[in-house]
Amino acid sequence: MDLDKPQNKTFIVAHGVSATPTLFVLDPHDQRATATQLGGLTTAEFAAFLERGERGVSSRAKAPADAKLARGDELLARNQPGAAAAAYGEALRVADNRWPERDRAIGAYVGALMSSRQIQPCAETAAIEAPNMRRGTAFGRVVLSGLTCANDADSAAWAAATRRTLEPLAVEAIGVQTILRDHRFQLYQQLMIAAQGRKDETGVKRWGDQWLCEIDASKPGNDNERSGLDIARVDVASLLGDPSRVLPALQASERVMPTNYNASLRLAQMQNQAKRYGDAIAACDRGLAHVTGPLGRTWLLQTKAEALIQLGQTLNARRTLESALKAAQAIGVKSAHDNNVARVSSAIASLEKRER
Repeated sequence: MDLDKPQNKTFIVAHGVSATPTLFVLDPHDQRATATQLGGLTTAEFAAFLERGERGVSSRAKAPADAKLARGDELLARNQPGAAAAAYGEALRVADNRWPERDRAIGAYVGALMSSRQIQPCAETAAIEAPNMRRGTAFGRVVLSGLTCANDADSAAWAAATRRTLEPLAVEAIGVQTILRDHRFQLYQQLMIAAQGRKDETGVKRWGDQWLCEIDASKPGNDNERSGLDIARVDVASLLGDPSRVLPALQASERVMPTNYNASLRLAQMQNQAKRYGDAIAACDRGLAHVTGPLGRTWLLQTKAEALIQLGQTLNARRTLESALKAAQAIGVKSAHDNNVARVSSAIASLEKRER
């Protein structure tokens, strides 16, 4: 389901969807979520997810830990990650170490802590639990969430302490073959951010080069996969500060997907960073001709305004930002609505300050 298409807004708002991928199994009788998952799944995990959802529809969980785990999934589907984290934590408290769902519950718990911005418990729980977990997909998910939370706090003493545990585990997780590719890419990203934080330029380049090499070796099976790889290219090039390395691949993607606004957007973002402002504006205009909803329109207009400002066309930039603000106000996902309205409003205020 495309979060940016207006016809999907009712469902997205009702279920509190804030990011993709978010997966639900819904009871058809009352729309209760019997299983919820934030983030991607491997094929094996997806099969287990569907089975869990089916059990939840046919009968309520009876064991205390299973019941609390199911309650956490239900709360997460209602966009109550703080309450979901409490339910997942309680499930872990009442379960024994042989509980089959333990690793999944740890992943859900740490993920809900991250989603509810409880970043210190998120990182500290991951640092305590991950070393003793089986080296599989749940392990990678826990390490990723924990390191993300630690990096969010940057210079806090507790964050530095948890990074000392989690960074070597992240390196280990990258080598686990069963880990979802998206999670491995995000682990590279968090390792680069951690290296940046301590001004380790060699580390940033090492992880960036390895990540970009893996991206380039990945052959997309369809347009969605190609878009996902392009998003990763933009992320790694931005952290490396070297947009020129990915421009040829992004140009090739736009040729292959001429009506996909995302391809034009990613290209424009990197052209801006490469100071090719005229090319960036042209790419934005191509994307705007095919954009499907207000979120994509907001991104394209703001990217175009950034190029116009650099070219000294402040009047056009102001008009473009005003259009971007109007688009942002129509975004259906609350977190994306609030973040984009704030970002565009800040850009307008900065431009007004420059004009005075």
